[in-house]
Parts: sequence; structure tokens; C-alpha cells
Amino acid sequence: MVPINFILNVVHGFFGMIYYGAVLLFGLFFPKLEKVENEGEFLTTLFPSLVSFIESTGMITVVFGAGEFIHYMIGYYKDGGMQEVQKVLLTGWGFSILLGGILGLAGFLVGLNIGFLFERIFKAYKSIDPSSIREVEKLKAKLSFYSKLGAVLLTLAVILMILGVSFLQLPQ
Repeated sequence: MVPINFILNVVHGFFGMIYYGAVLLFGLFFPKLEKVENEGEFLTTLFPSLVSFIESTGMITVVFGAGEFIHYMIGYYKDGGMQEVQKVLLTGWGFSILLGGILGLAGFLVGLNIGFLFERIFKAYKSIDPSSIREVEKLKAKLSFYSKLGAVLLTLAVILMILGVSFLQLPQ
């Protein structure tokens, strides 16, 4: 039988890579989208389904990552109660994983805000109101900032997670 921590780890890692790559893609390449001809049509046809997919992969990543963390903490709790959990969280591994998880969750919340901004951009592009052009420019500036912020937060989270699972010893 496959251990639950293996399944949690594989699903979390797989969808985490997809989500992280998508956030980097938005953070690095979205500002250059202005050079695309028929940008509005491109945004209103392709991006809504793409944004939904990315949000879904982010949610799966968060849920399975939290499940993995809770699974480990329950094991340590069974071994020695809250004192053991606190001791584990103060090790390099525990601190790295906890901080990485917090930064990953913050990155996911920034990603939800990015999705909300995209929805507003989609509506503005569909609007025939000329004032929506100014709103689109403001939203693009916010989107660029949040995309870069999300990319930085998730990059730090990924570095901490890799550090925790690859180089720091799992507490015994």
C-alpha cells in the first residue's frame, strides 16, 4: 500500500510546479502582452479558462500541502504531544517547511487577487464605455505589481520547500 505522505507529496509537488510556472509566466510575460495585436480579444477568449485552471492548480497545491504538513504534525503529536510539535517546528526542517507554507499561502492569496483583477479586465474589455480604457490601464498596473509580488513570494516558498525536503534532515 502506498503511504499517504507519498501521495500527498506527489500531488502537492506536481500541481505546485504547474502553479509556480503559471505565476512566473504571468509575472514575467504579462506586461509584454500589450504588444499583442487584438489584445482584448486574446484576453477575453483564452485567458478566462486559463485563469480558472491556474486558480484550480493553486487550490490543489495549497490543500495537499496543508494536508502533508498536518499529516507530519499529527505524527509528531502522537509521538510526544505539543512539546514534540513545537520542538520539530524549531528545527531547520520544521521552520523551513512552516515558513515556506506561509509564504506559499500568501502567494496563493495574491494569485486569487490576480484572478479578480483579470475578471475586472475581462469585463472592461467587453464594455463599450470609453472610460474603461483608463480602468484597464490601472488594472494592468496593479496586475503587473501583484504578478511580480506573487512570483517573489512563491519563489521564496519554493526555495524554502526544496531546502526543507532536500537538504535539511527530517526530525526523528
